[in-house]
Amino acid sequence: MIALVASRLEKLSRTNNAFDAFKSQHTTLQRDNSNLQSALDAEKGTVVGPNQRLTTHQSDLQTTQRSNSNLQSALDAQKEAVIKANQTISNLQSDLATTQSALDALKREAAEDKLKLSPGIGDFKQWMRQNSVNADSLIPDPDPSTSLSDIHHVFAHNALVNVRSKDLSSAYANARKSIDARPSAIGYIVKALAQIGMGEPEKMVQVFDLAFVNCNPEESNLLLLIKTIVLFVARKCDTAISRVRDLIAASRDNETKYCCFQVLANMYHLQGDYVRAVQSLEEGQGLAPSCIGSDLEIISLIFGFGWTFDELPITAQRRHCESLYSSGRVEEAKEALLKILDTFGEEIHARNWVMDLKRKLIDKLESLGDMALSSGEHDNAIGRYTSALCLDPSNPIDILVKRSKARASIELWEDALMDANEVIERDPSSHRGYERKYAALHGLENYGEATNAYFRMLSIIENSQEEEVRRLRANCSSPSETIAAINAAIPGISGLCPRVLIDVEDGRLCDEQERIQMFKSGIPFKKIVSETAMTKIDPAQIRQSVAKYFKWIMFSHTWEGREPTLKDVNLVHSVWELDGSPLNEKLRQFCRTARDDGYRWAWSDTCCIDKDTSATSNQSLVSMYSWYEKAAGTLVYLADVPPSSEPGDLALTNSRWMTRAWTLQELLASKVIRFYNRDWKLYLNDKHPNHKESPEIKQELAKAMGVAPETIRSFQPKDLGVREKLRLASTRNATVEEDIAYSLLGIFSSDIIPQYGLGKTTLGQLLENIVDRTGDVTVISWTGQALPYNSALPDSLRVYSQGPYTPPPMEVNELDACVEQLHAQLVPQDALAFYYRVIRLPRATFRNRCLKLPCIMFTVSKIDKIQGNLYRATVSSLGEVEFRTTDVMPRKQPRRLVFVYPWIPDLRELLDGSVSDDEAEAEAKSDIGSSDGPESKSDAGSGDGTDDASERVSPSDVNPSAGVDPPILLALRLIARLGRSFNALLLKEQSNKQQYKRVAAEHEIIVPGVPYKTNHSNILVGELEVV
Repeated sequence: MIALVASRLEKLSRTNNAFDAFKSQHTTLQRDNSNLQSALDAEKGTVVGPNQRLTTHQSDLQTTQRSNSNLQSALDAQKEAVIKANQTISNLQSDLATTQSALDALKREAAEDKLKLSPGIGDFKQWMRQNSVNADSLIPDPDPSTSLSDIHHVFAHNALVNVRSKDLSSAYANARKSIDARPSAIGYIVKALAQIGMGEPEKMVQVFDLAFVNCNPEESNLLLLIKTIVLFVARKCDTAISRVRDLIAASRDNETKYCCFQVLANMYHLQGDYVRAVQSLEEGQGLAPSCIGSDLEIISLIFGFGWTFDELPITAQRRHCESLYSSGRVEEAKEALLKILDTFGEEIHARNWVMDLKRKLIDKLESLGDMALSSGEHDNAIGRYTSALCLDPSNPIDILVKRSKARASIELWEDALMDANEVIERDPSSHRGYERKYAALHGLENYGEATNAYFRMLSIIENSQEEEVRRLRANCSSPSETIAAINAAIPGISGLCPRVLIDVEDGRLCDEQERIQMFKSGIPFKKIVSETAMTKIDPAQIRQSVAKYFKWIMFSHTWEGREPTLKDVNLVHSVWELDGSPLNEKLRQFCRTARDDGYRWAWSDTCCIDKDTSATSNQSLVSMYSWYEKAAGTLVYLADVPPSSEPGDLALTNSRWMTRAWTLQELLASKVIRFYNRDWKLYLNDKHPNHKESPEIKQELAKAMGVAPETIRSFQPKDLGVREKLRLASTRNATVEEDIAYSLLGIFSSDIIPQYGLGKTTLGQLLENIVDRTGDVTVISWTGQALPYNSALPDSLRVYSQGPYTPPPMEVNELDACVEQLHAQLVPQDALAFYYRVIRLPRATFRNRCLKLPCIMFTVSKIDKIQGNLYRATVSSLGEVEFRTTDVMPRKQPRRLVFVYPWIPDLRELLDGSVSDDEAEAEAKSDIGSSDGPESKSDAGSGDGTDDASERVSPSDVNPSAGVDPPILLALRLIARLGRSFNALLLKEQSNKQQYKRVAAEHEIIVPGVPYKTNHSNILVGELEVV
């Protein structure tokens, strides 16, 4: 009713304003009409002059008269409107008086109702604080002045108190008395509550029906709301909730809607549905009136505990928060608690349940953060720790330390440092803050400050009063210890590097001492000191870190003219300052590429070798293979490969780079290699970091070189045989003759000392060194012209492009058959004697240009020249042998010639390694005097141990299935192999009769083999000197 009165008053105010507007408009119209009339009169007084002017004025007069007529009509309409407005004002004034009277009556009635609904026991909070057990004490004493017409109030009050004290029979009796005295809403409500408590819910509905008949219309919404609460109390919860929502939808009064939302929220709250309770509170929040009416207080007075609304928002949100926490939804619980703290002000912070819930959430969030951190979920861990810190823990140091660690794990160094500084600010005596600060500063590459923080941490640990903290010192190393370990590692690492390297940052050429000094004064040194601080010193790890700084990139290319030299670079102090010639730009582009790959040091054979100093130059030649092998990688520039090259073009295969002598070792030695075309783009646009791992490029290289792809990928000098490596070198060329040999030093692990100016002598020195170190006599298997250095050596590596003669293989069955045949034909003692003489031959040696060649010898008894350079020789045990040579043959002294079988290692291999070269050499030295000639060796062999051997011969000795090869079986196998064709060398005795020279044959001399029936005791076995 009060709202209705307010609405009427507002309407009356709007009507008065409209009336004033009409009056103002009417006055304006009257003034305009008067002005028009005056103008008309003036115009009439001036009508003189020519007819044309009169006509004009007559026309204007007619227009003015029409306007005057229209204005008069408008004036009349305004007058009529004013009359109506006056009537409306009169009516409104009458209504206002009536409304004011009604308003006064309503105010009195409201005051009476408040008295009626109030228990008359003091203020509202006192009532709500009272325990229901003591509710009887709240019943007021009867007031003698109470009129008979108001006695129903007293009975209603008493009934309400009886309901609170669970005295339902008394409540029902007092409610009946109240209704009998005078029907009222409060009487029926209390009666309904009593019947609910007495288990009569059906009668409760009838009671409310009577209440609606006997109450004022203004009380209907309140009654409907109370009825839903009674239904809820009667455990008809869903029905009650549905009706409250219907009441919200039907109500147009915000205050009523607000009350309904509060009741609905409480219902959900009592059901434990805290989410909906909070949602209902939020829905009704915008509808709250500026001054809350008495409806909620009335509900609280009637229903008591559980239906108080002043704490409902806090209680509902608290329960919602606790429910989220219990269900494991910790982040949502945290947000709910923060919302409570933000909504209800500082007073709420001190409540016990808030502090308890806050502590639980912090502990849980910290625990979840720890789990995430340990499993590597760093973002999740950071989120958990941040959530915990949002709740303002009393001691956040532990969490800050952990969050700093999590942030550092994903390189959020600035954030990690911020947490560390906050830990230090809160507790400067804690070593953990400085530990985290050290880690963050190290991550920010501020290694100097990081070391300072580390020093401070060590100081705190060492001076701590806690033994557990002091024990941490055992796991830390001091910077001075680390520096000592670094200094110890530097020489062994820098000594592996090329003597001079290009600093690709400033383009200077730096020697070893300059690089060491730059390292010690630079950031990388400080980084190693910093990063090894928190662990025990690990020399291997320190060496690895030091080596990372000194890593270098090698350059492989073909010389194209006057390349920039060491002097050229030093003259301008930097490769970046060289003039813009194409070859200078090639060097600069190599340095740019190395720098872009993340390396500081680079090496080029053009400017990193002081070619004017022989000692430096020689050291470079000897060390170059090792430099390429140990480098971080090699960049190959293919100046003749266009960028348009595609797979299948074989542009790399056909490039000039594949023909040069030095590039063979550069290719094989490098562990990582990348090819670039002439525009410095990756060959075939292949993005593999290592082109030796690229299937396409690796296959092209392997096919071009005739080797296995695996050889390309991971070559080691020991992986290929001597003859195979010579074949690879046979296709390579060099501008300087000595480079043919010197480019192979690393591939053959040769230790000869380079010296330019010797010409082909260097090739002889290399081949001599190879034979002497390996004993591999395939080096002397060639045809063509001999090298002046030694007649056993060729004058060019090109002769090795073809492999040596390979005898036809013998199948196992064929070999077994030959062995059985030989066993039947030969005298075992002769076979064993021959066998021992062969296997006791020493390994070939080659020193001072003299080759000591162990071999089986076949003398020449006759030699005839057939035609031109074609000769036929009659050879012991071999018969007639033809050969071609341009050398002069001693036809009158044929015995100066001897055919030899030098492939003793092949025979030992045939015997399945039963006798190694070293064993054979040791046995030869012990059993054969150095002064014995070939004949004496043969004689000694025939008489050495043959009797014992013959005593051990039996049929089972030749049975391959016996499992172990006895000497006789090995002897027969050796003889069987010599019975097959083989490549023989022809030697010519020199005048001193102690040395031989090889006869250079135009083709390999292939002999048919030693017949099985030959008396092998007559075959010479020994060692010849070849010069």
